[in-house]
Amino acid sequence: MQFVDKCKILVKAGNGGNGIVAWRREAHYPEGGPAGGDGGKGGNVIIVGDENVNSLFHLRYLKNITAQNGQNGQPKNCFGKDGEDIYIKVPLGSQISDITSQEILFDVIHNHQKFILAHGGKGGHGNAFFKSSCNKAPTLYENGDKGEEIFIQIELKYIADVGLIGLPNAGKSTLISCLTNAKPKIANYQFTTLNPVLGVMNWHKNNIVIADIPGLIEGASQNKGLGFDFLKHVERCHLLLHVVSLEENNAYEAYTIINNELKKYDRHLIKKVQLIVANKNDLDGTMDQFKQLRMKIKNKNLISISALKKQNINSLKELIFKNLEESKKLAKKNVDKKTIKPLLIENKQNDLLNRDFTFVKRDNKWIIHSKYLSYWLAKIPLNTKDNICRFKEKMNNCQIDEILKKNGAKEKDSFFIDSVEFEVE
Repeated sequence: MQFVDKCKILVKAGNGGNGIVAWRREAHYPEGGPAGGDGGKGGNVIIVGDENVNSLFHLRYLKNITAQNGQNGQPKNCFGKDGEDIYIKVPLGSQISDITSQEILFDVIHNHQKFILAHGGKGGHGNAFFKSSCNKAPTLYENGDKGEEIFIQIELKYIADVGLIGLPNAGKSTLISCLTNAKPKIANYQFTTLNPVLGVMNWHKNNIVIADIPGLIEGASQNKGLGFDFLKHVERCHLLLHVVSLEENNAYEAYTIINNELKKYDRHLIKKVQLIVANKNDLDGTMDQFKQLRMKIKNKNLISISALKKQNINSLKELIFKNLEESKKLAKKNVDKKTIKPLLIENKQNDLLNRDFTFVKRDNKWIIHSKYLSYWLAKIPLNTKDNICRFKEKMNNCQIDEILKKNGAKEKDSFFIDSVEFEVE
């Protein structure tokens, strides 16, 4: 299966159904009252974390996702059916961001975790809703609200307990095959691993997830080599297993190259607990290289192994197990709160409270811009006398006539709200 770890999708919730004008028509009720039902609510678009999904492959061709609209209201006071919600399953470790604002909206880190990406529009009221002692036969009704729309990017950043890092051909693929049940491609050339490989290490009855992350080169923090495709998967690992090949002429230089790139990409990465694994100690002349490495690093978590010969593997497993709990606590302390802030959906009610508007005069016509009036113009169909009177009340709330006259408008002058023409009174 092709590995996909990033996709962009235009997400739209369902529109609310329209209310209707209807009347009670039954025998023995010659003057039946209003019986128009409300429209149904539009469906939401919801992100769901699913531990059984490990790639965004199933979303690769989806450019638009739209939830179902609510049904229109029905006669006999019957409400329209609500639109069905749409659920988008994503792997754990997925990060959702708003492409327009470039803001990170939320992270999916738990199984069955849910977030509403776009809320469905409310259904409009039918004329039965507006019945009162003063108006027993209203022709008032409403259209449903539009569903929310957002252009998102979903990016997969693996959640693993342990991440294997190191220069290409350091032996990470061979090591993960020794530590876990993973079966990665192994060959003696650079960039054998092009995508992260996950495996599970069982030790002391604990399942520890280890990720073999593609190797990087100097300059990866500037997106050279596999660049960002490598580094973004390191962010979620609790513990880093830094694999250094003793076959290198200068193992310490290889070690510093990796750490420099981590620091340049994200200063928090360098604070993660690292176990330094000096690999390929079965080769001739590597003991001197290991001694020099130990002198320069002076890290108690330095261990010499041979992944190929499976030497010292159990000692490494024990070291991983002991350091994992400490690294999880440290990662929790250093977590960037910006990446887990809750999704804030724009509240349309705020537009209804703000009755301010702007206007410009163009060719003896006044052009009005008002979120408040635009909302109610879409909400109230201007095809019944009651509805026209209701919308005029909304305009009176904004004092449009008074403000336009103060700025030079005369009676019968035209003004436009969203291409609909009205006259100054």
